[in-house]
Amino acid sequence: MVVSVLFISLIAFETMAVATAMPYIVDILDGKNLYALAVGITLAMQLMTSALAGPWADARGPKPVFYAGVILSSVGLSIAALAPNIEWVVVGRAIQGLGSGLLIVPLYVLVGQHVHPDRQPRFFAAFATAWVLPSLVGPFIAGVFVEHSSWRLVFGMAPIIFALIMPLAIVQFRKFNNGRPAQPVRVGKIFWYALVAGVGIVLLQMVSAHEGAYTPSTYLTLGIGLALAMVFAKLLLPTGTFRAARGVPATVLLRGTTNGALAGVEMFLPLMLKELHGWSATQAGLVMTVSSISWAIASNVQGRISDPRLRDAIPVTGVVVFSFGAALTMFAAWPSITGVVVLVGWFFAGLGAGYVYPALSVHALGLMPPERHGEVSSALQIADTLGASVLIAVGGIVFALTGFLGHLSFAIPIGLMVTIMVSLIFVTTRLHPDEEE
Repeated sequence: MVVSVLFISLIAFETMAVATAMPYIVDILDGKNLYALAVGITLAMQLMTSALAGPWADARGPKPVFYAGVILSSVGLSIAALAPNIEWVVVGRAIQGLGSGLLIVPLYVLVGQHVHPDRQPRFFAAFATAWVLPSLVGPFIAGVFVEHSSWRLVFGMAPIIFALIMPLAIVQFRKFNNGRPAQPVRVGKIFWYALVAGVGIVLLQMVSAHEGAYTPSTYLTLGIGLALAMVFAKLLLPTGTFRAARGVPATVLLRGTTNGALAGVEMFLPLMLKELHGWSATQAGLVMTVSSISWAIASNVQGRISDPRLRDAIPVTGVVVFSFGAALTMFAAWPSITGVVVLVGWFFAGLGAGYVYPALSVHALGLMPPERHGEVSSALQIADTLGASVLIAVGGIVFALTGFLGHLSFAIPIGLMVTIMVSLIFVTTRLHPDEEE
């Protein structure tokens, strides 16, 4: 358990640190046009390999999958740390994303194969807790690196720690055998669907990096990317997800879109505080910290609610609170209004997201028999990655298109995410399969 928690904590730290530091890194490297691409490409690449991780682990055991994930993540982070320009940071982030998609699944498989069912909840609780401390200290440490040392440490520290703890991991993993002979890796259709959807998302993110007026080729790239992402994403998710069919499809849609809107707003907050309010990296990192605190509070509260009627009210309450908080951050797009409003708004947004997000996992699992829990869990994970990567790309495109509006260009993509979240109030009425379509 200790080794697994160490790796998950390191992944969590890297996620929070990069989110805090990226506005300052693109400024240092004179690559602001690639900001959305540098933030979002990791998720797009992660989608591709996360669909491979499961079949690979089933066929060859979880250990080779995990080792490949560590190697790819370390290579990508090292490239980003040594990057001479922002383009190489993007390349490193893409390779890091390929590795990230291979890291978590094998750890869950190891628990499923080698830990007694009675002890498994303790392991999964520890995995969730492993995100808490990095969420609190990661932004602060990233700010210190950027302000007082070097931004390169934001990427470069993780590969060093990986190298230090890998010998311990290898020793521990040797205690577990694969349980059966290695089988051929049959990736199946889901891998190819994820691969093509990921390509479509990368194309969308490339459009967000376009400078100057959009040309016919830019719009063509946008159309192809959108078509690939939507058509093949539909094949990755439960039937009826995009039309919010009652039950699991609507639940998956709500979960993925909530995660996407969260990422789509959060991407702009440190950048807005830096550009419009002159906040340092350490100060801007407080955005991540306050939402992590409120998320943990709300998640704990919803976990204590057992009354079915009160649990049924969680989704709409969470969506409304999140929308209110995210809308509040928009006021900071006016330089005359204090940036503190971002911290207040994002605290409420964290409350709303933390309230609804874990409750949807419980709800989705409760709708399906135990033998289909893996299928539902996979759909939720894919929806999370799709939602975040697509809405980051969409937000980046809107930001680029409205750049001529000056400070208002921050309010418009955030306003779009709020509008999307408000529309989800309708979806919260369709989470139970209690009426015929």
